[in-house]
Amino acid sequence: MTLFAHYGYAKTNIGDIAKECCMSPGNLYRHFRNKQAIGEEVVREYMASEQADLELIADKPGIDCETRLHQFFQSNVGRLMEELRTNPKLIELAQMIMDGDSGILAHHIEWKRDRIIAMLHEGIEAGRLQGDPAAMSCVLLDMTRGFLMPQALAQMDFDKVPARLDALLNLALAGMRTTTDGP
Repeated sequence: MTLFAHYGYAKTNIGDIAKECCMSPGNLYRHFRNKQAIGEEVVREYMASEQADLELIADKPGIDCETRLHQFFQSNVGRLMEELRTNPKLIELAQMIMDGDSGILAHHIEWKRDRIIAMLHEGIEAGRLQGDPAAMSCVLLDMTRGFLMPQALAQMDFDKVPARLDALLNLALAGMRTTTDGP
């Protein structure tokens, strides 16, 4: 991660990685088939840490589902913005994952979708929301895609992102509320 953040994915080579790990390139190849496999593992580690943080939000007791959904998305996007501020060259790693066929991104999106479905289902059971949780989760993920893609997020004014994301979530959730529910 340190080398990819400093030099970028494209300019980091197996020799650099092996040296940083205090091993020979041959020994590194015993553990990883190529640089892409190392990059994928770096992304898996990041996503596992992110998922652990988001689980805490999704499972917070005593907080309504709409508040948790806001916190879930704001935390996810906030973490990504901080990573991009600190390590802007990591966009190359994100692009490698998007261009590849490892399934990492699809698995991560599916995990998020499942967590969002669970929160939406709670809102429906509480009588605050209506609709199909699976369809509504897809709508929320589609609407927030630009905030969740490092390449798109990097082009935004980070100071305005939290307010823009909240406005988008408010709009989406307003459309999902029951007709008897207030603002």
